[in-house]
Amino acid sequence: MNKKDLIAVFFSLILSSFVFFVGYTKKAEPEELYRVYLKGETIGYIESKKELEEYIDNKQNEIKEKYKVEKVFLPNDLDIVKEITYGEKASSVPEIYDKIKNDAPCTIVGFTITIKGTEEMDESTGEKSVTPDRKIYVVDRTIFEKSMMNTVLVFVSEANYDSFINKTQPEIKDTGSIIEDIYVRNQITITEGKISVEENIFTSVEELDKYLLYGTVEEQQKYKIKQGDTISNIAFKNKLSVEEFLIANPDYTSENNILKEGDEVNIGFVNPLFKVIEEDHSVEDRVKNYETKVELDENMLVGYEVLKQNGEDGLIRVTEKIQKVNGEIDSVVVTKTEVLKEAVPKIIIKGNKVVSSIGNPKVWKWPAPSQNRISSPYGYRWGKLHEGIDITGTGCGTPVYAANNGTVEVASWTSVNGNYVVINHNNGYYSIYAHMSRIEQKIVDAKKGGKEVIVEAGQVIGYMGETGLAYGCHLHFGISVGFPYYGGYFIDPRQFYPGR
Repeated sequence: MNKKDLIAVFFSLILSSFVFFVGYTKKAEPEELYRVYLKGETIGYIESKKELEEYIDNKQNEIKEKYKVEKVFLPNDLDIVKEITYGEKASSVPEIYDKIKNDAPCTIVGFTITIKGTEEMDESTGEKSVTPDRKIYVVDRTIFEKSMMNTVLVFVSEANYDSFINKTQPEIKDTGSIIEDIYVRNQITITEGKISVEENIFTSVEELDKYLLYGTVEEQQKYKIKQGDTISNIAFKNKLSVEEFLIANPDYTSENNILKEGDEVNIGFVNPLFKVIEEDHSVEDRVKNYETKVELDENMLVGYEVLKQNGEDGLIRVTEKIQKVNGEIDSVVVTKTEVLKEAVPKIIIKGNKVVSSIGNPKVWKWPAPSQNRISSPYGYRWGKLHEGIDITGTGCGTPVYAANNGTVEVASWTSVNGNYVVINHNNGYYSIYAHMSRIEQKIVDAKKGGKEVIVEAGQVIGYMGETGLAYGCHLHFGISVGFPYYGGYFIDPRQFYPGR
């Protein structure tokens, strides 16, 4: 190889080394890009995060019009992270948008309301459970605030609410009632943030009113009024209380309202998302019905009686603390009882030669002392049948009487009924007395000894209490045709007590 060839090879090596060095250096230069993740997976790189945000915002006119907002934001599932890259190729903003537009819903700024669930107890089983939390989404928090107030006013009259809030309730001089407190039992939190447009975002008070009251936005079941229908029988046939019917149909104000044949009414179950608590202080004068005392004459046949003394009603003033949950009385606590006029007992001398165990189906004795009220009637409550009546207002420890002659079938205790007695009246009817503080000891002892226990109408069988699944001191009293829970069915006890 001559000298010229050596020189050419030398310059060729230098040139190729230079090209390699220059090319290597250019490839190794860092570049700042934004990596785009959708649901944790990389879908590309872009040069500007702001440009993508503006592009997405400009494409969402339909969302802006629907929710009346000025700006739409990136989807919650989209993450954009700034990175230093080497040789990565940036996609265009439209290319990235095409990859996410069908899989990732955009977001708007709004409010998330969380209504905390509460502990509930199943009346039939006595088991406790916690209702689930519910989330509500609104663009404007005032929508929820107005709708929540509308729901409260479903259960508390507007006039009563205003007088409570403005402290203008009339003072109780002798008798009367005032509201001491109104509150929502559930914990409610409101947070502002970005909400996916896939969520059910409420934009009107009217729509949210329906959801808060019924727990759903679906159309409620309707019923067409027929000839002869009344509010009470429509409610009962559709497992509603009269109060629930009136709530679902605010155009009707009383169960005595006249119905027009062919009109449609709502019969959907009212299922409020929160519990409105109203606590009342009540002072009421009540007639204290005279008691009938019986003096037994062993020489006079059963069925014969002689009046020894006429009875005369008395008058008592009862002070109570009443708690209502969503408009329904939940508990009544008697705090004071003042006798205004003593009752004079009626005294009857009755024959005691033979005691029949067969009850008279036409004559029933009221099972509690006279100074009482029915706090919960027989009928449907929130979709479940209340199979008797709750009698309260007499105070814990007061007597409970057998409603008719019969044989004591059960004198026991369960977690739901507490201390309870079942009497077989040997004429097809049975009566049940639940939540007593205790059962009359003579009955308990006789049942333990395996003896037949025959009781007479008006005989003390136990004492008022709040055992088992009971809220406040009261007597649950029921009458069934056939043995309760075992083939028998309950009927309204009030049909045997005209005027109650």
